[in-house]
Amino acid sequence: MFPSALTTSSGGGLGTVGTRWFREVDQKGHKRTEVQSHLVNVWRFYLESLHDLNDKLQKRPYQTRLNVFVGQPTAILPALFSRWNVSKLTFQATQVSYESKQHDEIIQRMAMEHSVVCASFFAHTLYNPNDILTCNNGRVPVSYKEFRRLLPIVGCPQEPIPEPNPLSLLLSYVAPGTSIAEGEIPTLQSLGFAPNEKLYTNHWVGGETEALSRLSKFGSHRTSLSDDPIEWLMNKDSLSPYIRFGCLSVRQLFSQLRQFAFTSVKGQALFEELTKNLLLREFAFHVGYFTPNFDQMKGNALCIQLPWDDNEQYLEAWRQGQTGFPWIDAIIRQCRQEGWAHFLARQSIAVFSTRGYMWLSWVLGKDFFQEFMLDFEQPLSSVCWMQSSCSGFFCNQIESYNPCVIGKQMDMEGQYIKTYVPELQDFPVEYIHQPWKAPQYIQEEAGCIIGVDYPKPVVDVCNQEELCCKRIQAIMTALYEMYGTNQ
Repeated sequence: MFPSALTTSSGGGLGTVGTRWFREVDQKGHKRTEVQSHLVNVWRFYLESLHDLNDKLQKRPYQTRLNVFVGQPTAILPALFSRWNVSKLTFQATQVSYESKQHDEIIQRMAMEHSVVCASFFAHTLYNPNDILTCNNGRVPVSYKEFRRLLPIVGCPQEPIPEPNPLSLLLSYVAPGTSIAEGEIPTLQSLGFAPNEKLYTNHWVGGETEALSRLSKFGSHRTSLSDDPIEWLMNKDSLSPYIRFGCLSVRQLFSQLRQFAFTSVKGQALFEELTKNLLLREFAFHVGYFTPNFDQMKGNALCIQLPWDDNEQYLEAWRQGQTGFPWIDAIIRQCRQEGWAHFLARQSIAVFSTRGYMWLSWVLGKDFFQEFMLDFEQPLSSVCWMQSSCSGFFCNQIESYNPCVIGKQMDMEGQYIKTYVPELQDFPVEYIHQPWKAPQYIQEEAGCIIGVDYPKPVVDVCNQEELCCKRIQAIMTALYEMYGTNQ
């Protein structure tokens, strides 16, 4: 979403200059003057990350600053090449999609035209995707099992690169006042958000400083959690937003988890569990990097072309957390308010909106995540949504996700629901998951009339579940024809 670059000037004794660029519009095409308020969590986190980086660059031994430019790199970089007398451009290779490779190629050609040496690096994943491809004789592994079989051939992930030696930086010391100071970090208001929106007002604070603080406590905190599902639902120690925005290197996370594995049996179990998650992410980035239109259904060779329904009423109720199913609505509202939810909660709303009950396209759900989720990564989210909707990347057994049953299993006392669906705050526990079944006097005592203060269920669970199950049978046949039975 936000390409980054580091430029180096060749003249006047000027050292390395950190730059960032990002697009004039957001990911859904809204102009900056028309940014919708629900996007604020993502932008807040990103701006906080830039401020944290800038603060570090201004201290010794770096003593430089971050220059931020808003707009298209193809329009901004040529002017900077000339004005700053740039000799070298380095940047992280874009890995989010097959189409993103074209962006990097354009930047590289443009740099060559201005006699600027250009170097890009794959730093957002554990492995270089081209190395995986080479080990598989130039063929993209399209199943997770096939991908895992290649990893022993590729070898262990590289260790994270340490920070530059302070002594070497001091030897190239730049006198204060000589560093380039042009592009300032934007404010939320300059990006089109309301005057009352401020930084550092969310639980999730962007930046490497916060990321490293969380990482230092991550292993001990995770292994101390109980088996109570509500503790996991309410837990907010995740590192995924920091990996998405480059505040934390995925290689650094893997390296620290591997070290933590030697501390205890629980540490080993945590390492094994999270390594599976990291490798699933790795697979998603790999297959997404080589597959055109991977984030869409149309033109995606790895996605079953299902005849999804087009129901605006269902979609709007789901997006707003007004489905009438408290477990589903609580998850949606947490996503909207905080930009995060536990993966089991995400799976519940994904199944519910697609093959479970609403029969809406997985692309609509993926787009929702792209708008709201702090840790949204296009390849991984696309794989998860295809998997949950039975559009691809899943095994033989298809689990049922009845929103009332799974809600009771995960949130027995309704604590999670009451946190994010305050209309039901005073509902008794026995009706919290199915409030429409509460007698009228119970609803009145709770101060919440179903159909007035909180919606009735937008779908009939029994009828829709039966209909969707019949459709799933046809999907299974199609998937076997595409992938075979051993994926």
